[in-house]
Amino acid sequence: MQCETSCCRSIVQCEHSRGNITRKDLLDYKPVVTEYALNFTVENYTFLAPDAPFGGPVLALILNILKGYNISSSSMSARENKTLMYHRIIETFRFADAQKNKLGDPYFENITELVKNMTSNNFADHIRSKIKDDIKQNIYDVTENIDRGTSHLSIIAEDGSAVAVTSSINNEFGSKVMSPSTGIIFNDQMRDFSKPKDINVNKRNFIKPGKSPLSSMCPTIILDKQSRQVRMVVGGSGGTNITTATAQVILNYLFFDYDLKKAVAEPRVQTQMNETNVDDYFDMGVIKGLKEKNHKICVNTELRGDKLCAESDERKGGRPAGY
Repeated sequence: MQCETSCCRSIVQCEHSRGNITRKDLLDYKPVVTEYALNFTVENYTFLAPDAPFGGPVLALILNILKGYNISSSSMSARENKTLMYHRIIETFRFADAQKNKLGDPYFENITELVKNMTSNNFADHIRSKIKDDIKQNIYDVTENIDRGTSHLSIIAEDGSAVAVTSSINNEFGSKVMSPSTGIIFNDQMRDFSKPKDINVNKRNFIKPGKSPLSSMCPTIILDKQSRQVRMVVGGSGGTNITTATAQVILNYLFFDYDLKKAVAEPRVQTQMNETNVDDYFDMGVIKGLKEKNHKICVNTELRGDKLCAESDERKGGRPAGY
């Protein structure tokens, strides 16, 4: 069997491997271009982020919940304050994850009211009222998916225009099928659809022809509300951790008054199922305080042991491969 293009030859290889994507599927596919980003305001900043099925509504909900705590540099000024702030952040992430698990592709699913709620102050106030400062709530989160094939670029041009772009083939080497003519590796984004056997199954994210799966990708441009000048361009990689990691960098820089280097380098928290993962070198005093509030904490020690590590002289403007 022969195809007219080398790209199609790769698809045929998939078919011979019991795949079901055909050349006609590719010819019939039409990309959807959304002219307007999700637009929401938090205090003095206007946020432009991708709408569902991407992470924009989740980011809006997180920031709207947390702004009700009057967050500022004092929120991280002492260990007691820092412990309480991280407790509130973790609980906010859990509630936001629960809402994310109701989203789907808006061209296939009616999620208008859901997105409207997730970006509204009233709904954020309602969720915040459920968070107790003394103890972790019993909330069951979505399942974990850590990708290794996502990258992000943040760009600000000389004229002040900005671009935030995240691209992904999902896991390492995507579908492990490469076009012999272009060298492009095809993604395996299909695994991002929900399956009936999934925990907390999201029926709105069931697979359909032409449908896009849920994604945590959250490239975001942040403007000063008054001057409309770009204040920050941000995004990231990391599967289901993308939106919460992006939120933490935003909080660190715009609200906790960290400098940009510290905002990015600061150890982070990530919620998975009923436990919270914290980066290596996270404040042990805060970990102790979180455990006292009934949090199950798991420290990520990937950088310890016999693994290879690299570092680069920052004065030369470079970064080691793999960072």
